[in-house]
Amino acid sequence: MPTFGSSHNKPTTQTTKTQLPLSTSIITSTSVTPTPSSVGYAGCDGFPETEDIFVVMKTGATEAYDKLPIHFLTTLKCAKSYILFSDMEMNMAGKHLFDALDEISDKVKADNNDFELYRKLQEYYRLREDPRPLKENNNGWNLDKYKFTHMLLKTYRERPDAPWYVFMEADTALVWDNVRTFLDKYDPSKPYFFGSPTYLDIEFAHGGSGYFISQAAMQAAVGDHPEIAAHYDEGIHDICCGDWAVGRVMLDVDIHLTKTWPMINGEKPSTLPFAENHWCQPVLTMHHLTAQEVSQVWNFEQERKATGNQTPLIFMDIFNYFVSSALRPTRVDWSNLSTDMRYTPPPADYLDGKSYNGRTWSELNDIERNSPSSPDACHEACDDNEDCMQWMHKDNECALSRSIKLGGSKQPEQGKVSVSGWHLGRVEAFKAKAGDCKKVDWII
Repeated sequence: MPTFGSSHNKPTTQTTKTQLPLSTSIITSTSVTPTPSSVGYAGCDGFPETEDIFVVMKTGATEAYDKLPIHFLTTLKCAKSYILFSDMEMNMAGKHLFDALDEISDKVKADNNDFELYRKLQEYYRLREDPRPLKENNNGWNLDKYKFTHMLLKTYRERPDAPWYVFMEADTALVWDNVRTFLDKYDPSKPYFFGSPTYLDIEFAHGGSGYFISQAAMQAAVGDHPEIAAHYDEGIHDICCGDWAVGRVMLDVDIHLTKTWPMINGEKPSTLPFAENHWCQPVLTMHHLTAQEVSQVWNFEQERKATGNQTPLIFMDIFNYFVSSALRPTRVDWSNLSTDMRYTPPPADYLDGKSYNGRTWSELNDIERNSPSSPDACHEACDDNEDCMQWMHKDNECALSRSIKLGGSKQPEQGKVSVSGWHLGRVEAFKAKAGDCKKVDWII
């Protein structure tokens, strides 16, 4: 993994496109004409004050029409200001999406396979064609990583005085009341970089989970270094991901990530691993949500408010609303994402491999060795393991889990059926022990 320093050469050929201010990119509460559906409780009554929060949402042209519209009705509906970035300039229902990549030099783009999709998108834009068919096999991940540092620069250029910058993606859900409460605990005149940690050669914030940056941090990282995006462009090709580059930019000015997991989270209600570390903590973000799931989370928040519930939304609430009633002793054609302990007979040349929590196959007890044979045997292995909260059997594998996950339906693949189950007695015992969270566990 490369580490870029001050000696990294800047691109010698700059794009000929004039850098214009993005003044029309800010969507404010006064620039959107109210409609009957946005008046009253269905609108913004009781919504937290967001004047000091600038939301930055990233998407891609091939997915924008599938993922963005729900945010106009939920996440962004009452936000005072936000900016939308994509890999193609476009308008959507009166909202403007800016091309995050239009200032990258021709030198970086030329003969660079990462920009194959980008070139196609520009052609589609000129012809006013629907870009969604390009979603299949489009190498979009390699293009996406170039957006991050340019989003930092363009965002700061647009609103350099914002106390807080909240970066998120179009499949991320934001719990506004909790975000407001969390940010109120910190002084934006000090350099803060909040996020869910990911580790490579450095520690950085997982982009999909979202990350929050204070005004002081943006000033130090971008305001004082307007060349930063171009500085990194040539090296982006050789790194994994754009959120790594954001972490590197912050470390270049000695700003380290403040770990905010699990509050800033990369999972969603059906994939969250409910346990002691996912129970009394407030939820700030969740990731990988479909448009329907973003709507469901938003509706749940509104239902809580309608009943006068002013407490922070915590993981226990997510469990009780979205997960608890769906748990069964056994569910066929279902994967509950059990992964902590996997039992499958090893190949003959790996009988001595310690692949089973530090034990070899021969060191397992009879129930464990028999667990891959059938769903009932896997169920028995979970019953026999006091740490097991759930189990899943498929083909010749039994997997157990220490946490509680809902998962989702899983249709048979080549005749291989997924069968899952939960140890409901232990689930109830965990809930009783964890309690009703009279004290919310803010990670600060």
